[in-house]
Amino acid sequence: MALPQWPSIISISVVPVVIISACGLLSLAFYGRLAALVARLRTFQREMLREQENWAREGLEDQRQLLEVLRRQTLRVTERARLIRMALLFFLSSVALLIICSLMLAVSWLLPVATLFAAAFFVLGLLGMLGGVFSAMLELRDALAQVEFEGRFVFQTVEPSLTDVRSDSTEV
Repeated sequence: MALPQWPSIISISVVPVVIISACGLLSLAFYGRLAALVARLRTFQREMLREQENWAREGLEDQRQLLEVLRRQTLRVTERARLIRMALLFFLSSVALLIICSLMLAVSWLLPVATLFAAAFFVLGLLGMLGGVFSAMLELRDALAQVEFEGRFVFQTVEPSLTDVRSDSTEV
């Protein structure tokens, strides 16, 4: 029985390793996005508590509207955070599957049937990465909706007549 050619094993394992690196970079970016969303959620929650106190003390209707806006934003940000968490789970699963693929490629030099397992893990890893990309796209789709919602509330609160002018210009 001939010994495996280690340079060949290493060169075959390069493709999964490159994809692992890509998943790592994507994961790093999404960990940053998730941290920013969690910080934003905490800010909304503190602001909601302050506004709830003010509303209970003064009972102004404007504060009640602000509480509703903050509640809706909290729900939207939470949903986006869940999508990012899903993307991260997909990316990290891809890393694990591709590591197993690389190991199976090394084992295939001793047991040729391991090549089939390596191929299966490679395809599963790519599908996991695709799932992460789709999750990221879903999160990105709603990224500006929140800011637009908040902007409409601020325009309406600060200068209601500007809201009318702005909606007329956007309808054209």
